[in-house]
Amino acid sequence: MAASERTRWILRPQTVPFVRQAIAHRKRRTAVAVSGIAFAILVVFVQLGFYGAVVNTALAISSKLDADVLLVSPRFVHLSQANSIPRVRLFQTLALSEVVSATPLYLRYARWREPLTGESCKLFALGFPLISGAPLVLPGIEEQLGAIEPSNTLLADTLMRPECGPFAPDGAVEVREQVAHVTGRFELGVGFLGDGAILMSDDTFARLFSSHSLDRVHLGLVKLAPGVDPELAAGKLREILPEDTRVVSRGELQGLLERHWVENTAVGNIFGMGTVAGFFVGVVVLFQVLSADIRTQLPLYATLKAMGYRDTKLYRYVLEQSWVFALLGFVPALIVTSSLFPLIRGATNLPVFMTPGLAGFVLVLSLGMCTLAGTLSLRRISTAEPAELF
Repeated sequence: MAASERTRWILRPQTVPFVRQAIAHRKRRTAVAVSGIAFAILVVFVQLGFYGAVVNTALAISSKLDADVLLVSPRFVHLSQANSIPRVRLFQTLALSEVVSATPLYLRYARWREPLTGESCKLFALGFPLISGAPLVLPGIEEQLGAIEPSNTLLADTLMRPECGPFAPDGAVEVREQVAHVTGRFELGVGFLGDGAILMSDDTFARLFSSHSLDRVHLGLVKLAPGVDPELAAGKLREILPEDTRVVSRGELQGLLERHWVENTAVGNIFGMGTVAGFFVGVVVLFQVLSADIRTQLPLYATLKAMGYRDTKLYRYVLEQSWVFALLGFVPALIVTSSLFPLIRGATNLPVFMTPGLAGFVLVLSLGMCTLAGTLSLRRISTAEPAELF
């Protein structure tokens, strides 16, 4: 190699992995920072998981209703506070050629006691006329309708809280201080709405809830002919039905329920605020780490300035460092949460799930959290003056 070539090779600028070296230089400090950020991200994951359970609670039943359009009371709040409409309104909908069927659905809370253990539970009861078919689109229900034809027989949710079972060998349970028999099971899960759900015929519903007349319906399930636009059919029904009945589409009903559970209940507000709290905990933790690191390394930053590095270049180094911390904290938080959610779901029967959407959203939040912390710590770099080195 010629002397001139060796000189060019020696003088050629070499890229320095500044961010990697800064993170690897003090491994204990890095481990502490990553642990703090991972904990904050874990808090965000758990809070958003429970927040998702609130949304899933809102849609647990409504998303499975076998209906295109629904009739509800103008005073409808949510499923457990639905109020009622006259049953005759369902017959009136049949005057519309687009309507195929209109099924009444009765909803009430039922106090349930298991005789073997004496455990008491609060279950959500759904009653319907068997001749109309199952009101929920769930596997196995249609085949079990014959099993609940006898009075005081019902189907029980397999996702009810474990304390509500096991059942006696003959399926005997006590519902509202009356003997009933479980003759089949189905899988639903109602989250925060109750300890579980039970399905029964309208005849059994009338016996267990003798104070409620079957002429008063909580929900009217209207099915339309294939190809009919639900919005257009809903508009026509609004024209022929009186003001004591409100016509809503499936989407409108789900929107009402979701807004109620997210905005008007304590659980929705608590988990929403918990997510915000976890976000700012992460910001504070990383800000403290980055600020301490910059303060310790001020002579280094001053040296880089003396070498001609601009503040914007140093700012980018700090932000890149914060993004690396975000990724390093996100991975263990994701692993722990993915293992934790099934345990929570098994212990509480709450609909808490890890989804790609949730993971992606938390990743974006993590990067935003660390970007904010990095931005807040940048002002310390401007205090690094090359003159202080001499």
